[in-house]
Amino acid sequence: MAAVTANSMAHQIPPMSIPAMPRIRPPRMLKGEPHPNQVLQPTVVPKKFNIKWVQGKWRVGGSNAVKNKKATQDIQVTKALRHQTHGLDIYAYRHVRTNQVVYSLTRTLQETKILKQLLYHGKKTVPASVRPDMWTPYFSIHFPPTAAGALEGLFAFQKLRELSMQRQLSPPEDLIKATQEDIDVVKSKLGSPVTLQEMAARDELTEKIPKLDELLPKKLRGRKLMDQKATSVADAAFVLDWISSGPSPWEKVTAVETKRLINASEMTNRARRRINKIRRELETKAAEIRKRAALALQDLPAHERALLPLTRNAVQQLSMEHHGIVRGRKLDIVDGEDYNHLKGPNDYDSVQLREELKQQNFDVFRERQQVAKAAEQEAMEEWFRHNEVPITETGSVWEQVSAARESALEAFEAQERSNGRAISKPEWADKPREIKMYWADLNDGLFAGSWPRNVVHGALAPFGLAKAWRTKRGLNDEGEFEEGKPQQQYQAVVSKSVHVIGSGINDGWMPEEMANGHTQPPLWEQRPLTENEEEEMAEYSAEQEEMQEAGAGSPEQKAAYRSPTDEYEDVVVENRSRGLWGRVRGLFGR
Repeated sequence: MAAVTANSMAHQIPPMSIPAMPRIRPPRMLKGEPHPNQVLQPTVVPKKFNIKWVQGKWRVGGSNAVKNKKATQDIQVTKALRHQTHGLDIYAYRHVRTNQVVYSLTRTLQETKILKQLLYHGKKTVPASVRPDMWTPYFSIHFPPTAAGALEGLFAFQKLRELSMQRQLSPPEDLIKATQEDIDVVKSKLGSPVTLQEMAARDELTEKIPKLDELLPKKLRGRKLMDQKATSVADAAFVLDWISSGPSPWEKVTAVETKRLINASEMTNRARRRINKIRRELETKAAEIRKRAALALQDLPAHERALLPLTRNAVQQLSMEHHGIVRGRKLDIVDGEDYNHLKGPNDYDSVQLREELKQQNFDVFRERQQVAKAAEQEAMEEWFRHNEVPITETGSVWEQVSAARESALEAFEAQERSNGRAISKPEWADKPREIKMYWADLNDGLFAGSWPRNVVHGALAPFGLAKAWRTKRGLNDEGEFEEGKPQQQYQAVVSKSVHVIGSGINDGWMPEEMANGHTQPPLWEQRPLTENEEEEMAEYSAEQEEMQEAGAGSPEQKAAYRSPTDEYEDVVVENRSRGLWGRVRGLFGR
């Protein structure tokens, strides 16, 4: 009874509230206090080279912290090197099924950049992710490695994407209306002619086959809008003609700097301070990018443990993209005209240029720009008053615009209006403008009616290559290796990938054997003999002939001598007969 009473009383007692446990937070860092993970490396370095300074501690090279730091550093170096050549190259990829064309500033596909260019045309027209095996290199455009070339490349990249999007969002009527060819395609997919007759007898073809000059069905219309194989080439020719017929590269650079000075002179003090602050931040960021890019071109000292060497895969990837020779865990720059990818564009002294531009009259500059713009606008209106397309067999709109602008500027300068003293130019300012264009198939360039004269066409390499330095010992005069002789270095292909767009097939980066389709190494050929070796070989052959003549005996001596094999010429060897199971196996070919 007492036990029952005790148990019942325990359930009748009201539950007591337990006070909440206070949450203990770590002390917050004050503003300006360095993070523990960013503590600088101490001066005393461990003797073991495998110990690295990562996240404010000494860690073993195989730890997860070091691996994460290596992966992060590889990405930073890759982006830093791409930043140096940003805008100089444009790469076009084509979808193997739909013939969609997308543009990129890098040799590899970047999913976040590609998906933005794919417009929605119906169900299953925009993939969830980019499949590299479904995209193939189409063509690439390479501008001169100068500051003006980067401006022109970014301008061309912007216009190519705008023209592609404009053609898909507001297509011409002849592209989305049904033609006889479209009707034949729809009929072929519905079935055979007999099937079409049966469906027509049952009135099942009323809405399945479009009529001539009628709006195409949604699925077929989306398929035609996505096919940009021919239109992208026409867009490239149009944009390059636009750039080539415009002002000179140095004139574009000076115009940009002059407009910046004009805008700065019209700003308030508060806005000027804000712009100066932003400019200082950009300079700091640019210095950090240059420091990261230098990691791929230099050897790390033994006492530097906070910076990690690049991984082997990252170095080979950078060799494919920027054409540098792998030496250990860094890249070597090869001197030559076609190997300037790692050096970056030829820049100019912006500080000196601004100081010289400040001495000019900005009012004259504004008036000169207005005269040129008015002449260009009038020339364009005159062209489209007589032509419906920008490029014809007789010429293009940009040629007429260029001629009108030059004549207007000559008339403006003939008024003897001075705009200050002359401006010093860099070396690349007076060089002729040359734009290189490489094609996966040179016949695709025929989709455009004409090309500017300064565009040089060539074949595109089928894949990217990574090269590395290899050593071999030289041969002496006798054709043997000498241990004391210094080793010779040569460039060897260590990796290749079809997911990296190559450069020109004849620019010297790809070996001739691979460029011609022969991936096997060349056959070994005996080195030519020297004069002494030829004399020794002649003496040796003469001695051999004399020995053969002296060793030859009479016919009787030759008949008396019988070799061991000649003694058994009369012996006949019979084959052993096969048994029952052997004959059965013979029936089955065994």
